[in-house]
Amino acid sequence: MVFVKKYMVVLLFLMVPISFGASSRSSDQTKHCYYVKKKLNGQTNVKLIKVCPASKNFQAEMDTFLSSLPPTKGTVIQKKVQAAQEVAQTPSAITLFEPTYILPFYYTSNPYQQVYAGNTPENQTVQQEEFKAQMSFLFTLWHHMFHSPLDLNVSYTQLSYWQFYATSQYFRETDYEPAVFVSDQFSKNWLGFLGVVHQSNGRGGELERSWNRLFAMIFVSGEHWLIMVQPWILIFQKDSSDLHNPDIAHYLGYERTVIAFTFWHQELSFMFRNTVESGFSRGAIEVDYSVPIYAKLRFFMQFFSGYGQSLIEYNHYTNGAGMGVSLNDWI
Repeated sequence: MVFVKKYMVVLLFLMVPISFGASSRSSDQTKHCYYVKKKLNGQTNVKLIKVCPASKNFQAEMDTFLSSLPPTKGTVIQKKVQAAQEVAQTPSAITLFEPTYILPFYYTSNPYQQVYAGNTPENQTVQQEEFKAQMSFLFTLWHHMFHSPLDLNVSYTQLSYWQFYATSQYFRETDYEPAVFVSDQFSKNWLGFLGVVHQSNGRGGELERSWNRLFAMIFVSGEHWLIMVQPWILIFQKDSSDLHNPDIAHYLGYERTVIAFTFWHQELSFMFRNTVESGFSRGAIEVDYSVPIYAKLRFFMQFFSGYGQSLIEYNHYTNGAGMGVSLNDWI
């Protein structure tokens, strides 16, 4: 029995350096190992593959292997820029810009009756229920202008309110907003615009409302969220805002901010305008919510509270809400 115990002690003693040596070699071989996701040829499922390159060639083999992988999911900005670039390859193609939607039912709590008095068909009062729609497009005129990272773009946004439920139907307001700007994607998370924009309702006379602005738009985003800040200053005031609405900046301010994010294929966005500048007394907030229906068509709901629901209402406070469908939102 004593002999057996001595034999086992000797055996364990001899095994210790062997196991340490094996562990050392195994550790040396696996210290550069890593797991990656890759689709194998002819298969749709993504599998984890363990890669253990030799240490002396680790960086070279890593670069070669990573270059063969499909691209990972990018940020919201990357997706938008890539989509715009793909569209730019097609002559005369355009892409959606700001939210584009149709709201067959939109309710305004406090219509601006005074401004429309005597200016509606058959002198009707403005109905609270109406049809609201917005379309917004962007077209890249010059991609990488002068061999720089800058793109030259034009955009057009149109917002309309149609008194569809009135006795005599009419468009009570349509705002036209063309813009020209340059854009630059600083990184996968940042995108910037700088340009000029004109907005008017084209009514003429006492109902004319318009202003011109020099603006910047700064976007920052992750994979499921986006923040946009748009400051501006008024320009060419004598030919636009001073003629028809000299106090427009008092109500619509000098900036707007958009915060948007997605969750479970749904999207929620908040627009704030002139809130802090006015001490939360003359600002506006708009909340949009959408969920997929089919392909790119989405069920869309909107809530608005504040000044400037439309351009002619820039100095009128109201609340509004509606539902319908959209083709895109901020993300």
